[in-house]
Amino acid sequence: MADQIPGLDQNQLHFFLRKLLNPDELEIIKQEHRDGLAAAFPDEPFEGTLGQWTRMMNEETPFFASLTEDPRFLTPAQQICGENVLGNGTDAHFSVGNTDWHSDSNWQPDSEEVQLAVKYHFHLDPVTAETGALRFIPGSHLLRGAEREMFQAALDKVPLESVPCQVVPTQPGDVILFDIRTWHASLGGMPGRRVCNAEYFRNPDTTEGIEMLREIARLQSGSRNAHQYTYPKNWLANPHDSAVRQSWIDRLLEIEFLNQPGVGEM
Repeated sequence: MADQIPGLDQNQLHFFLRKLLNPDELEIIKQEHRDGLAAAFPDEPFEGTLGQWTRMMNEETPFFASLTEDPRFLTPAQQICGENVLGNGTDAHFSVGNTDWHSDSNWQPDSEEVQLAVKYHFHLDPVTAETGALRFIPGSHLLRGAEREMFQAALDKVPLESVPCQVVPTQPGDVILFDIRTWHASLGGMPGRRVCNAEYFRNPDTTEGIEMLREIARLQSGSRNAHQYTYPKNWLANPHDSAVRQSWIDRLLEIEFLNQPGVGEM
């Protein structure tokens, strides 16, 4: 495993990585964010009323396409999810309005004991508590089973801003890493906030875990993107001969993840 990052503990709620991305990288990301969304929505220019979201796993946006292979992102994910963690990809979106309280694992009931996954989240604009910064509910990633259902039902009855939470304001270049089982939300902000994500899953070693990961692929296969596949040919070709990417491709082929409709452009 790569060198350990001091203080990284999988039982923590989230981690704040200040200035992980430098100004030159941010300029590349801004350009690719714009180009990737324009390619995914060629006839629907962003007008500020409806959000837009797209997967960014193609070599026409090469920085995004290889971001999960970057040691700055990969190493912490390995420390939490295991050395042979699987990169699940990147996405970009224009955000509009509030994002209600939710956990990214809730759409797979009872997955919390089987799967372990982390997400990197960063904005290309400064955000505060009132302008779209991510907010977390401490300890919520530890809930299991029926507790999670009851917790979500209770949250749905309370105004977003009234829920006790921890807000994480960020500047461009800052990155947040969190357990996807954690409840999070955002409040306010101008339409068109530029948001980026990267996600990793623990490499499954049981039949149940493999099927849950394959289900994620099926759910994501309908995502809006320029190639109409989650993983297009130009990503699967591994043009930069990345050993990390190739190991992921080999494993995803082995568990029949990529050959599902709309997942890998085989």
